[in-house]
Amino acid sequence: MAGYVTTGTVKSVKLNYDHKLSYQKHNNDIFLEVTFNDGQDWDKTMNIFGNFNKDKDTWGGALKVKMFLEAVGIKEPQYKDDWSIPDSYLDRCIGKEFLLLSYPSKNLKDNGQPYWNIFPETMAVFRGRDKLKERFERQVSEGWVKDYKEREQEPSSKEAPKDDAPTINLAGIDV
Repeated sequence: MAGYVTTGTVKSVKLNYDHKLSYQKHNNDIFLEVTFNDGQDWDKTMNIFGNFNKDKDTWGGALKVKMFLEAVGIKEPQYKDDWSIPDSYLDRCIGKEFLLLSYPSKNLKDNGQPYWNIFPETMAVFRGRDKLKERFERQVSEGWVKDYKEREQEPSSKEAPKDDAPTINLAGIDV
């Protein structure tokens, strides 16, 4: 399965409540805009958002926010009675590293190459890249990642070529 895991360092975190992106129909209870750097010459941004399950008093769809906070070292993050998180969490995120995974999307650019999306679930660096890839693969196989484009398999070197090129047998010929 394709997916590229990298380490990001948090540059800033902007927190919004009752917010949505332009393509979303409904507002999210909590919305984090995380600016990070993954070793490139420029910073990148990822959005982590969701809704609390207020009926069951759980993180619900906002679990991705909790996962991010844990990934940057906040142990057992809690939300308040008003469904907000402490502002101190944001300051504690700055400069911390976390693992993130990007993957090819079904949406294609004009040149036919896929856009790359960021998987909204993050993980602590000490847990290892393979754990995040396993999590992503499980989410894909369960149908939760709707825009993932599986890369076409390239033939192995043991397979016969798939074109109609003639095969030349050089047995018994001095070259």
